[in-house]
Amino acid sequence: MEQYNMKFIAPNRYPSECQITIYRQSGIVIATDIDKGMSVTNACAEIANEVVRQYGVNPQRMIFIEQYRPGRPDQTTDLVRFDFADGKAFRHPDWTHIPPDDFKKMIRIAEETEEP
Repeated sequence: MEQYNMKFIAPNRYPSECQITIYRQSGIVIATDIDKGMSVTNACAEIANEVVRQYGVNPQRMIFIEQYRPGRPDQTTDLVRFDFADGKAFRHPDWTHIPPDDFKKMIRIAEETEEP
């Protein structure tokens, strides 16, 4: 597992930042909102594109998840699907809620498959 505080320029040109967690073996990328600039929801396509550019994640294998308030009772976690038709950039996000127990299982499996 790798974690980064990633800076990016949001669509409104405002400097922003979020926490990125990468599980390379499973392709899971988690963008966690840290209240610095534009929300991960409003900038998810830009964040996904930057993760590919900055960290070399394979865009064809990436499973992109956005998260708010991890560890709190009001935590939200969503799977974000994108169009990648032109093979150059993520566009047109579509969100699906991930129930907390399902998310925990996903992460447990991702952690088990990561190389030491």
